[in-house]
Amino acid sequence: MRKNNNFLTMFIVWLIKNVWQKSIGVYYDKKRKIICRFYPTCSEYAVLALNKYGLVKGISLTKNRLRRCTDKNTDSCIDYPSFQEGGDKHD
Repeated sequence: MRKNNNFLTMFIVWLIKNVWQKSIGVYYDKKRKIICRFYPTCSEYAVLALNKYGLVKGISLTKNRLRRCTDKNTDSCIDYPSFQEGGDKHD
């Protein structure tokens, strides 16, 4: 897995892990009684994509994942950022 040391990327990953996953997301999910059917969750997917591909491609992959996060989606609920671009397998 390629590590991207871009400060902005690292800051966004920190925000996702420490602000969304540990506080806002927990409250949001409980309040709306949401049970995520995707694995990894969208926030975990975002961290994986940002770490593997960097800021621009990571955000693009995350945006595409969030579009699929609907009740009407009947596709597979298990996906990883490395499978999205076809060809390269996850490490």
